[in-house]
Amino acid sequence: MRITSGVVASCILAIISAADQHEEMLCKARPGCQLAKCDPRPPSLSLNTNEYPVTCVRTKVEDRGEYNELKTEIRSIRAEVYRLNDKNRKLEKSNSAVSKELTSLKGENNRLKSRDAALSKDIRSLTSRITALENENENLSSDLRTRSCDGVKLESAVARNDSGGVFNLFIPTIGVRGVFCDVTDEGGNWTVFQRRMNGYVDFFRNWDDYVKGFGDLQGDHWLGLEALHQLTKGGNMELKINMISKEGTYYFVRYSDFRIGHGSDKYRLYVSGVSGNATYDTLPYHDQEQFSTKDADRDAHPSTNCAFNFKGGWWYRKCAATNLNGIFNKARGDGMWYSYNDTNGVYLLLRYSEMKFRARL
Repeated sequence: MRITSGVVASCILAIISAADQHEEMLCKARPGCQLAKCDPRPPSLSLNTNEYPVTCVRTKVEDRGEYNELKTEIRSIRAEVYRLNDKNRKLEKSNSAVSKELTSLKGENNRLKSRDAALSKDIRSLTSRITALENENENLSSDLRTRSCDGVKLESAVARNDSGGVFNLFIPTIGVRGVFCDVTDEGGNWTVFQRRMNGYVDFFRNWDDYVKGFGDLQGDHWLGLEALHQLTKGGNMELKINMISKEGTYYFVRYSDFRIGHGSDKYRLYVSGVSGNATYDTLPYHDQEQFSTKDADRDAHPSTNCAFNFKGGWWYRKCAATNLNGIFNKARGDGMWYSYNDTNGVYLLLRYSEMKFRARL
């Protein structure tokens, strides 16, 4: 708030009145002192004059010093009023600038809020779209890839050899993982889930290993029971087993119907419809048996842990008519073998085996 001339005048009149009273007291204290009569005081004083019109100065010549002091004090008050008014003008100017800046900031804040609301809406829309695309992609991946190696192109393999290569395929409940696809044998499209070729990988393993899979996809390996179930649960799959005896003779056997049951049923084997040049049909002996390992005995033998005795993981019954996951390069029993002709007691001791499946043609 600015200090007006009226306020200053009121202050001056109050000072003059106090001076008059003081003068009167001093005069009474001096013998023979008489006060002069005064004209009425003016109703207002002007700040624009160099001298204030003081019309009621009643002292004699000997009291002029006090009057001069009063004039000096009035001038000092006037200078202070000017200084305060100047400071007030500067503060008002500064306040005006601050008010303008605050108004500008409020406007900018409102614009930012509007922009933020628009961006939030865009983000929600994009998130919804991304979710829809992810779901669509997952559905497409599931539709196209659960058929395992059907229709893969060798040039898209992450690793390859003469018979095929390793491809990254989508498997439900597992996700994307590597699978070896045979693209040459009888037209290709085979998903390889077991191979024994050099004995570098130990197959005498526990339950968890057989569920998840192990080994080198381009060499000795086991794909995994959960992957087997997911890739064959829809049925309409055929199985082929390629074998080479220790003497170097090639054998194969094919089954027209093959699938693996759910994990809650311990990955039970379903197989039928044999053909091939290994004339004795031995795998159906294990048909509808649950999978067993050395630490998970689920065979039908009343007193023997077949997986432990035969040193492998398999669909053992009482115990085995074939033992493709037994010890590599060892004699019948806990070795790797296949019953070729049970009537004559002929067993193939093997140096190579490969199990694979594809959609039935």
